[in-house]
Amino acid sequence: MTIVSADADIDASGPAPQITASSLSGAWRRFLLRRAAGLIINVVLLTLVTFLIVQLIPGDPATAIAGQDATLEQVELVREQLGLDQPLLTQFGTYVTGLLHGDFGDSFRYSMPAMDIVATAAPYTLSITFAAVIGLLIAGIVLGMWVGVMTRGDRHRWLDLAFNFVTGIISSIPTYIMATLLVVIFAVWLNVLPPAYSPAYDFGRTAVLPIMSLTISGLCSVARVVRRETVVILEQDYMRTARGWRLPAMTLYAKHMLPNLLTTALTLSGIILTALLGSALITEAVFAWPGLGGVIVQAISVDKDYPVIRAAVFVVGLISLLITLVIDIVLGIIDPRTLGEKRG
Repeated sequence: MTIVSADADIDASGPAPQITASSLSGAWRRFLLRRAAGLIINVVLLTLVTFLIVQLIPGDPATAIAGQDATLEQVELVREQLGLDQPLLTQFGTYVTGLLHGDFGDSFRYSMPAMDIVATAAPYTLSITFAAVIGLLIAGIVLGMWVGVMTRGDRHRWLDLAFNFVTGIISSIPTYIMATLLVVIFAVWLNVLPPAYSPAYDFGRTAVLPIMSLTISGLCSVARVVRRETVVILEQDYMRTARGWRLPAMTLYAKHMLPNLLTTALTLSGIILTALLGSALITEAVFAWPGLGGVIVQAISVDKDYPVIRAAVFVVGLISLLITLVIDIVLGIIDPRTLGEKRG
């Protein structure tokens, strides 16, 4: 999406349409009501999904806790203690009641609040995810702008072909393969970074490889989109006029072109951050990172720990919903025209 520069000295297309305070206030009101309604609906659906998803997991939590050698009576006793003998609707009512109070119940395995387990692991996942998004946005925008400027008007055709080929290949590499390659290169061959998380290593050093594995593929995707947007923006009348004024490169690209790329970049950041939350769960398994990935895998594959699974999935889903909402609000501040878009 391209925003026309409001600089009257160089804008050849004339002044931007004026938006009155009353119309802007009404647009914001409708936007916030629409987004609030969408958020409520999504939270309701998320609540339903997190409750039902555990029913699809093979295995019996009572058997996992009682042990394979337990008798049928012992297993039934554990099932009764966990409340799993109750009708499904009764269990759902208990789940919703607890959820309204921020209580997902106690972990089947550890007999402590499931939310406490998730709250301990979540900062580890969010730290590498947010760092990866910031890194890939900055590097992707810079790289995409640079290639777009260098290849404007079919100049440096070789650079355009090489850029598209390399970024296309890298962006198609699955996260777990990228993580494994980084371990082989930097931990095994070069021996400059630790291969996995350990309290024995500095936290910053152990976070480098997980962040890199999440950043590289997304960086290439962002750079490809920004490069295409840059080519379009460079052909706009106001940019031709700006080049005619022979403005310094920093003023031309940073002041007049970059703001027009922010809408696209912010929209991408929401999509990418949501996707990275899922990818981070895979990356954490490769690097033994003590985040939500390990918690969810342990809860599903070993413990059949329904409260922990529900709490972890709900937190990840809620973070994704809130991120999307915040980005939509920021986009509305930058470009009020986006307030009228039905973004879902």
